[in-house]
Amino acid sequence: MGRLQYAVHAYAWTAKWTKDSLCLLGKAKDMGFDAIEIPLMDLENIDPLSIREEAQKLHLKVVTSTVLSEATDVSSPDEDARRNGLRYLEKCLEVSVGMGALSFSGVIYSALGKRISTFPGPEYLERAAKALKKVAQKARSLGLVVGIEPVNRYETFLINTCEQALRLLEMIGEDNVRIHLDAYHMNIEENDFYTPTKKALPYLCHYHLSESHRGIPGTGTVDWDDIFRALAEGNYQGMVGMESFAEVSDSMRAGTCIWRKMAPSSDVLLREGLVFLKNLERKHFAS
Repeated sequence: MGRLQYAVHAYAWTAKWTKDSLCLLGKAKDMGFDAIEIPLMDLENIDPLSIREEAQKLHLKVVTSTVLSEATDVSSPDEDARRNGLRYLEKCLEVSVGMGALSFSGVIYSALGKRISTFPGPEYLERAAKALKKVAQKARSLGLVVGIEPVNRYETFLINTCEQALRLLEMIGEDNVRIHLDAYHMNIEENDFYTPTKKALPYLCHYHLSESHRGIPGTGTVDWDDIFRALAEGNYQGMVGMESFAEVSDSMRAGTCIWRKMAPSSDVLLREGLVFLKNLERKHFAS
């Protein structure tokens, strides 16, 4: 049995979680995944109890994630947006606990895709930290870990690197706040993969093992040996995941910026990618 726990993001198969998405838990299990990552952008379509029951039946772990919009941006100068964001994130925590999730993470510090005209001043981080401190405190009372995911410059102006995420984590000052890395974004923003992975290890709760072009892991420019060497040196035994897209719907295309077919199908991408990643785990964790 491996040391890493492999999750698959539901967006590999669907553009939107609905009541018809419950079958994806069984699909994830059948493909050899240990967990499924459920996006919370459409809370009204999620039935936490049915997910919890199905996951328990399958012995499948659950993690959740989301992104903020302009209307729910907790770093915003607009007080209504910050209030809406706090309310939304607290609702995400309740839904996550209802389905038995182990962690809740994502772009939870500012609006995805938001652009500003200058370098962000410290007030943006301060506003985000103030809101996320309340989120983390509520999460602790519910037994949940909260993860901060740095993403690339085209998707946020605020947290692009592991170093910036660690700074925000320090400002929040709650011991259940963690880091959620993503190799796709790191390929754009970091100088290498080994150093930020090592820095994040004491706080790491999730790691999207996504290729540089979001296709099959091992077919792009990500330095996978650097990542797995760092994970092995730190004896990481937590969650890693595949957030890759092969069959992107029109509703997802603008968000993912995928304009060509990255694999014959999502199933091919996931199967081949999972074999590649597990072989890397065996290689680096063997010693």
